[in-house]
Amino acid sequence: MGREPARWSGLDIAILHDGKAAMLGHEGEEAHLDVFATVEGVERALLQLGHHPRRVGLENGARGALRQFIEKPPDVVFHFAETAGGETAGEGWVAAALNLLGLPHTSASPEALLLCRDKFKAKLVLREGGVPVSEHAISNDGLLPSALPQSPWIAKPTLEDGSIGIGADAVTSERERLATRVRLLYDTFRQPVIIESYIEGREFYAATVHGEPLPVSEVDFSGFPEDAPRIVGYEAKWRPDSAYYRHTNTVCPARIAPEIAERIQETSRTAMEALGVQGYCRVDFRMDGAGRLFVLEVNPNPDFAPDAGLARMAEAAGWGYTGLVDRILDHALRARRTTGT
Repeated sequence: MGREPARWSGLDIAILHDGKAAMLGHEGEEAHLDVFATVEGVERALLQLGHHPRRVGLENGARGALRQFIEKPPDVVFHFAETAGGETAGEGWVAAALNLLGLPHTSASPEALLLCRDKFKAKLVLREGGVPVSEHAISNDGLLPSALPQSPWIAKPTLEDGSIGIGADAVTSERERLATRVRLLYDTFRQPVIIESYIEGREFYAATVHGEPLPVSEVDFSGFPEDAPRIVGYEAKWRPDSAYYRHTNTVCPARIAPEIAERIQETSRTAMEALGVQGYCRVDFRMDGAGRLFVLEVNPNPDFAPDAGLARMAEAAGWGYTGLVDRILDHALRARRTTGT
């Protein structure tokens, strides 16, 4: 599928990450620490490709890492600093710093990262761009807004990712339970809470790597208890001892008609364009019983671990994990040549 990458070799490649010590004790610790599976997987792939990877952590803040880059600039930076010490906006700030240093890197732009980080603002932009999204409202103070979307509702912290703050109790049709949950989320995360209409139906993921679409995947909820909401919450993603984790599977390629896959991929491209996302990206969808698609989230710099959804899609495309790493590296190097950095 698509153009084969050029054969680069012998490059000095920095793998930038937060550092384990920096993430211990933070809300959603399991999700943040999962980045080390990514670091190890990318390191192995780069060694297989004949490069010289080096890990650069932000354990003691960004200053030390940036000093390393100034004193010994790498050829490319793989940017996996998801939070820069616990602040979710840090991923965008780090990308901006790499741009200022003139270092080629694998990340989406800081503007796209910061926009997609804010679920409420991203949905406003998507809707303005003609992309279908669920009805939604925002609570800026932990109280229910005067106007709510249609029930049932699902409430989420607005500025988190990795399903942080989304549990099995996230969906409700009872106003009092919603009010309690919104207050709890606000008190826990100290940030606005987005309230959306929950869309019952099938869940799909579409991924694009620098303009090349990968096979669509679908979440298989068939193992869930009948009364459990069909959502990929925090437990389903990050806690192997959870029944939700054990019964959340994905099928790739999804068993859908080609025209549905094409519609998902086309909507994914439109969503990325609306938010200014380039590079590698995953777009999450729901399809209701009438066959209508809704974009749940747009995820620039999505989970890159060898067992994550993006890697499974790359396997289904025939690239393999090393091929995925090679394509992203190739694009970063070509972008440097184009811009002259």
